[in-house]
Amino acid sequence: MSKNKDQKRKAQLATRAKNESFRFQVEYMRKQKDIDITGMEQNLTTELDAICQNGLTDALLDLAKIVEGIRKELGFDQEADKCSLNGSLVTYILGITATLPDCTTYVPGIFPAQLPLQVTIAYDDEIRNRVVDWMKVNGYETSSYLGQPLLKLKNARIVIRRVLKS
Repeated sequence: MSKNKDQKRKAQLATRAKNESFRFQVEYMRKQKDIDITGMEQNLTTELDAICQNGLTDALLDLAKIVEGIRKELGFDQEADKCSLNGSLVTYILGITATLPDCTTYVPGIFPAQLPLQVTIAYDDEIRNRVVDWMKVNGYETSSYLGQPLLKLKNARIVIRRVLKS
């Protein structure tokens, strides 16, 4: 029994350390980018609590790394208005979304307890396949869902849609 308790305790401590690290990273990035969230501090805390409770820290950090890698290496930005995470403070701070939500555009409860988290991002029709190829080359697991590329992350599924521009 004691060996089992030790393993459970180690797992709890590892999860707590990961969550504290995530909270620190978000706060550090917010200060680095000089993002003013005056009046929305409670919303940020609520989002961070939901993310940590649902085990989404790894998925969001990976998605932020992917979006930044695509931006740096390929020079492509996602279609800002098509991301299903728009309206979240944490995703804006991490660089996943491009629009800082204010009191009117903030979406509470964007990180539900239902796992895996379903996220949609979109790229221009001309470049979406190159983006998916970049993900494969960089070791991310992809498959397809209803004819759309699907990126599989821990506790999250990201559908990469295409946007046709006229």
